[in-house]
Amino acid sequence: MSAKNKRIAYTVALVVIGVVSILRLVRTLQDGDPDAAAIWIALLVVMAIVVITVAVVTRRARSCAENAASRRPGAVVVPGFTTAEMTEIAASLGASRKGWLPMGGSAVAVVAAPDAFEIWGRKDTGPRWTVRRGPEAVAAGRAVYGNRDAAAVWLRDGTAAAAFVPAYRPLRAAGGMAGPDVERAVADLTGVAEPTVRP
Repeated sequence: MSAKNKRIAYTVALVVIGVVSILRLVRTLQDGDPDAAAIWIALLVVMAIVVITVAVVTRRARSCAENAASRRPGAVVVPGFTTAEMTEIAASLGASRKGWLPMGGSAVAVVAAPDAFEIWGRKDTGPRWTVRRGPEAVAAGRAVYGNRDAAAVWLRDGTAAAAFVPAYRPLRAAGGMAGPDVERAVADLTGVAEPTVRP
């Protein structure tokens, strides 16, 4: 199933659940059962929060990658989410941590420039810092993401570093389940793949 079809299926499922929940709430209110009505109202509120959060997270990951791509036309741009290590690295390098959560999960984009990897925040007009290219500068690894250890991409040059969870599929990445996307990001950043923007 393609990403577009998955999004359509996800949207249809949410609409069906929402409609059923609203109809059930109306029927519960007509039956005069306030306890059951409270449960259905709580369910609808939780569902609304989840939908809004998912929409915001997905939009931020895409807009961050699009912003970096617009300033580096033709370069490979890998969307991602920060890890806890990213804010620590930024602090040690004296780079901006503006808009980044200390436990990770904030939108980030990594641009593969000819001589370095650029680390971009969501509304940045330039990279926050760079990691020089080298034969072993890009590697798959593990990093702290929220309250757990997750698969991540590490960039290192001996002086600077970066660690992020790639977000080709923002919903899965937001849950810390990047899986094969880590290998895809390593391939894209090391030049194995064709140069493309991957929001």
